[in-house]
Amino acid sequence: NGELVIENSGRIERTTVYSEQAVTEALARLARASERWIVFVKGHGERSPTRGANYDLSDWVEALEKRGFNIQEINLAELDVVPDNTTVLVIASPQVEYQARESNTVLKYLARGGNLLWFAEPDSPPGLIDLEHKVGFERIPGTIIDPLTAANGIDNPAFILLNNYAAHAATDGFNYTSVFFYATGLHERVPDGWQASRLILSGDKAWSETQELSGNVGYETANDYLGPLPVSLALSRTRGGHEQRVIVVGDGDFLANAYLHNSGNQDLGVRLVEWLSQDDLMVGVASRTAIDNRLDLKDWHTVIGFGFLIVLPIAFAMNGLLIWWRRRRA
Repeated sequence: NGELVIENSGRIERTTVYSEQAVTEALARLARASERWIVFVKGHGERSPTRGANYDLSDWVEALEKRGFNIQEINLAELDVVPDNTTVLVIASPQVEYQARESNTVLKYLARGGNLLWFAEPDSPPGLIDLEHKVGFERIPGTIIDPLTAANGIDNPAFILLNNYAAHAATDGFNYTSVFFYATGLHERVPDGWQASRLILSGDKAWSETQELSGNVGYETANDYLGPLPVSLALSRTRGGHEQRVIVVGDGDFLANAYLHNSGNQDLGVRLVEWLSQDDLMVGVASRTAIDNRLDLKDWHTVIGFGFLIVLPIAFAMNGLLIWWRRRRA
């Protein structure tokens, strides 16, 4: 009773929540012609799609599931191949290096035309460098610092505010600021047959700080790298009539539970997955409604109800009687 049923081509979604976001999520699920599996690599200290710690990604994954994505975790040490039904493979900030067999499994997946989302960090294990180069990117040494952060009242210099997005299908029309934390810059090392786009750039005054972030941090020409610095790269190639897609982001914290709900972080993370999964028409569909579209009157509803139901009718009646009395005296 009271259930809203939405049907499309024989497929049905039901909801008892009458909100723009709930209906949008139901329509998004119906719009997908086939299942989409987002597969997370585990076993190397990666951010978990299921745990609820500040470091992990469960809130972001919940937003993906509401849009019709299925989530799975795999351990590369136990598999020779990534499952064939994988839509996007996610490498989420590994803390230890991969074994040679595990790296080869990732490379075989890419050779088959698979899509990949990789979150890199300034302190990613050195043993991953060879795999990073083969995928198509190189980390710029250091952590990105932006002096404009302090102007926005943020004390930690490792926070950076980003709003310089490329004219790319994954970010087309996206105009929110995203908040990154301990991010690394990226250089493209484009393999043969691939094209690369610098998807997100730091500010012009930002730099990559190669020293410890303590005391007075300042740009040093001899050691640091001056911005604007690419913080995310999008790579693609055409293979057998199919476009293969890879996105690398020099930070995983922006989608972590602790920071996901800052500004446009969640929408940006969902956009990246929609583009990687070839659902280009869904990229521009917001993953959450604007925060200022609901009027919360709290305890004022009693006062408003009393005013409209009692005070105003009495006032109109008295005004009518006053007009009638004046006309009779005229």
